[in-house]
Amino acid sequence: MERLLITGGTGTIGRELLERLHTQYKIRVISRDELKQAQLKSQYPDVEFVITDIRDYRAVLKAMVGMDAVIHAAAMKRIEVCEQYPMEAVKTNVLGTENVVSAAKERGIKKLICIGTDKDCEPINVYGMTKAVEEKITLSAGYNCARYGNVFGSRGSVIPLFAELSQKGLPLTVTDPEMKRFILTPKEAIDLLLLALNSPMDGTIFVKKSPAAKVGDIAAAFSDNICVIGANPFEKKCEMLLTGDEMSRAEDRDGYYIINKDKKSITEAIPYTSDKTDLLSVEQIKELAKQYGQSN
Repeated sequence: MERLLITGGTGTIGRELLERLHTQYKIRVISRDELKQAQLKSQYPDVEFVITDIRDYRAVLKAMVGMDAVIHAAAMKRIEVCEQYPMEAVKTNVLGTENVVSAAKERGIKKLICIGTDKDCEPINVYGMTKAVEEKITLSAGYNCARYGNVFGSRGSVIPLFAELSQKGLPLTVTDPEMKRFILTPKEAIDLLLLALNSPMDGTIFVKKSPAAKVGDIAAAFSDNICVIGANPFEKKCEMLLTGDEMSRAEDRDGYYIINKDKKSITEAIPYTSDKTDLLSVEQIKELAKQYGQSN
């Protein structure tokens, strides 16, 4: 049985990975969250949980012993926190990724992927900038990357917050109702990660095609008590999953794009943005909320 290390394995994606893979792989999870590790240990007794900070190279190198593959999911993800503490984001998302990739190389691990985000395409905030560098570090080492937008109901998304505020009868604050965000389900995210992990390791980015939703429609799916407060300077009106240059080099596959770092193009295409894809309706968002336990 192949041995898989998941960094940040107590987060939303980490938990989804455990649910899908705990019978297929011998899994070791590293994270800094001792409470969630204890909770997950009772649910997955065959999974090994280790308290490790990816900022500590020696600890990461030790955690890599005996592993065959790595899914690097650990990151600082909250945009406003990264804006407030930019060097902390650099330490985790950039230097931490360098530790993970270097340790994997030192241990001779052939398969590793990192998780990219639409925020790292032409980034305007610290989170996106650090995640863009994370991708570069991973690709330059010859490993792959899986890039996608907002995972519905994940800890870093607004969905759990909207659900909680609605249940308490409190107003939902929205910066700009017309903002459009890519949306995908946890299953779709995991499918893309496994595709990237089990494909040849040659510095390829795998990008999930996804519908989008207006932030105002997401809020309306939970409540009609909505307060518009205005956009923040570190938010885009629309997000981007592929730049124009990347689109010109991308291969269109069924449900996703792939971009090889060495493929060149002399032309530029239209970027793949959240205003150029299908929009989810309020009813479709409500159905997703029911499906993933986020409805009232």
